[in-house]
Amino acid sequence: MLDDLLQSQRVYLDANVIIYLVEKNSDHHPMVHHILRELAQDGAELISSELVVSECMMGAVRRENEAILLAYERFFDGDRFGIELQPVSSRVLWTAPQVSLDFKLDLPDALHFATALDQGCDAFVTNDKGFTDGEPFPIVYRLSDL
Repeated sequence: MLDDLLQSQRVYLDANVIIYLVEKNSDHHPMVHHILRELAQDGAELISSELVVSECMMGAVRRENEAILLAYERFFDGDRFGIELQPVSSRVLWTAPQVSLDFKLDLPDALHFATALDQGCDAFVTNDKGFTDGEPFPIVYRLSDL
């Protein structure tokens, strides 16, 4: 399954993937770092929504963790493995409610899935069990399954 992911050309990254990377989650950081490094080296396009900025920072704000907030600021202001942050377009906003109903997702997750669809992604990386693949959406790769 990991080999299939590493062959992908347009890969969408859910917020939890970036959280694991930036916060150096002991269970998932090494795998996330490896996957992103390999994909970037192979020329894959790494994509997420601008929505991830707020989602990622939410836990650090809640915990009042200034060090993690600074780490996010450096990450989002820096290279980010070349991750392209896409704006939440009007097309995505109009698509997300149907995605939410079809895939039983909350609105932020539906916005992510709709963005992946809009961007023509062929893989969606997450660790959220709520995501399932199905036409016309990309293949979902759960970190815990890799």
